[in-house]
This record gives sequence, C-alpha cells and structure tokens, in this order.
Amino acid sequence: MMHDNKVYLPTGDYLRQLISQTNVNPSELKKLARKRGIFTSFDDKKTIAPLIVKTGISPYEYSELRESYKQKEDNPKYKTRSISWSSKSTLYDGLPDEMDFNSLLDDQFGGCQLVSPPVFVAEESNPEHIALDFEISRENLTRNFGENKTYHKGRVEFKKDGNDVDVNISLTHTAPETKTFANKVADKMIDHFKDVGHIDKTEEIKSIKFTDFSNENRIKFLNDLTQKAKHSFLSFSDTKDVHFSPDKNKSNPPDELMWMRDKIEDMKMKGKDLHSTFFVDDTSYYEFIQLYGLTCHYLYSCDGFSGTCKIQYEFSDSNKITAESELTLNINMINLEVNDLGVSKNKAKKQILDSLEKYKLELYQLYKKT
Repeated sequence: MMHDNKVYLPTGDYLRQLISQTNVNPSELKKLARKRGIFTSFDDKKTIAPLIVKTGISPYEYSELRESYKQKEDNPKYKTRSISWSSKSTLYDGLPDEMDFNSLLDDQFGGCQLVSPPVFVAEESNPEHIALDFEISRENLTRNFGENKTYHKGRVEFKKDGNDVDVNISLTHTAPETKTFANKVADKMIDHFKDVGHIDKTEEIKSIKFTDFSNENRIKFLNDLTQKAKHSFLSFSDTKDVHFSPDKNKSNPPDELMWMRDKIEDMKMKGKDLHSTFFVDDTSYYEFIQLYGLTCHYLYSCDGFSGTCKIQYEFSDSNKITAESELTLNINMINLEVNDLGVSKNKAKKQILDSLEKYKLELYQLYKKT
C-alpha cells in the first residue's frame, strides 16, 4: 500500500482480503494473470484469486488494481417490493422482540461490521410505517493506511397506507454490502411476520423484474413511467441515456435492426432527445429490442424545495441483467435551486422517488405479463 511516497505491498492474508473486495473485478484479476502467462477459462475469484495470492503482486500490478477499483457507491439506489398483510396488528406491533442483525452480514472475509446496533422505529410515530437505518464499515485495502475503512449507509422500510392490504417495502443501498444486508433484513422480517401470522405463509413478495414484461410492454412501461411521471413531483425534460440490446432470440428483425443483431451485445447511448430515436419512437421495433434502462432529466417541485434532477431507471443485478433483475431507481444528479426547508439532498431524492411509487405500480399492473 502507498503511504508517504513508500510502497507497502499486501501479501498473504492481506492480499486475499484485498482481492475479496467486491469492487475488485474478477476480469481485472484474470487480465493480471494473463499478463503473467497464466490462462484460464474460469471467471470467478475462487479460481483466479489463489493464483494471485500464491505468487504475490508487483507495485505496478497493485497500482493497476487500484486504478480499476471504481468508487460508485455513495449515491443511494432504491428498489421497492410489496406483500399482502393479513392481520389487524400494526407493523410496529408486529416487530420481533429482538433480531440478530450481525448474523445477516454477508462477510466471509471478516472485513465488514455494523457501525452500531440498528433498530426499527416508527416513522413520525406512525405505527404503520417502520424503518431501519444502518451503516456498515468495510476494510478497504485499496486505500492508504489510515484511510482503509469506508462507511456505507442503507435503509429498510415497511409501510402500509390506510386500509390497504399491501405492505410496501422500500430498500436503499449504497454499496454491494448494504444491498445484501438490506435484502436479508427484509427477508428475515417477512419470515417473522409469516411465523407469527401477520402474513399468510403462501404469500410471495411482489417486485418489478425484467422478465415480468414482454419486450414491447417493457418499453411501454419505461417510456410511460419516465415521460409521464403522473402523481409525482416531476416534470419530464429529456432522455439522456438509453441502455438496450437487440433480442437475439427474435428471428427476422426489420432490416433497420439487422445490423444490431449481428454486431451489438449490449449498448448504452448518451445524448439528447433519445426518446424520439427510431427504435423507441417506432412501436413496430419494440418486439425486437430488450430495453434495460433509461436515464432522464426532470424539473421537480415539492413543498419547500424545487430544482432539476436526473434519474436512472435500470433493471440491474450486480451489473448483469438476469431473470431476477429488479427495477432500481437512482437519482444520480440533483440541484436544489430552491430549498426553503433546508432539506438534505438525500432526503429530497427520497421524497421525489416516493412520489413516483403510485404511478409505477399502476403501470406495472397495466403492462406486466398475465
């Protein structure tokens, strides 16, 4: 590691911990091994890591690993789910007396820990809205001595509105560790609610997944959600990014799309007015396009604050698109041009995204597969 212009290289267990970091990409380790003349068809760390640990790394290789380490964790990402509630008890009354949160940490290398014991509280004294804020510290061996511990926050919410039978579950994460922990807390809570009879044991969590839509309806769902944004604080301005690929399982695509099927695996377009490009604007192409995500620019106006923001809507699961990939929303830019209430940016983001929930669920019911 680097400190005061000296280089201290990790070896042995320290090197193993460095390689285990979630943001050290297996492809970078494979590339490193290839430069040494070591070739393998495997892409997982369990196979590649021992090759690196046994032989150590050079200062140049360590520098390369540091450069490849992407810090994209600070911005909160949101996903929502729901499940039916079948008892007359409030969410707060249904809380377990205690829960072993430490056992839910996914930490096989011993580098993560909860900063303080988290606890569910009733938001604004509302017994039908419970939330748990947590913070995880992580040993980050790609940083300098004295700076090798990073902190990442997350949040789990359960909320039931009025006489609604559905409980809305909102998960917020900023890093892979907080994403995994939030998922495990939500699953553990649902298991508890089922065990004590608040949720029927046959009930399943409802979430918005990539495979819940046909190609055509996925595009319609994302176009309506991003551009119309009903019931929300948002006013659509422009589409900045489009993430898509041709569906290679579809035969005989139109001539205008044939070049995509032969040449493109995965494509991200950046620009202006992308919602009017030929494959988004022309509905005859919808069947042949797998749309993974959109990033859009908005004006927003809430009570006490207003400005502009950019929201990414993406079906993602650890940077891969799978059958289980859930729709995740991420406000990756926000300007608070008026802020009479002095709200934080993260609180403003949360309120903006919460305002989209009603319309998102309406569209999901409209466009999902039956």
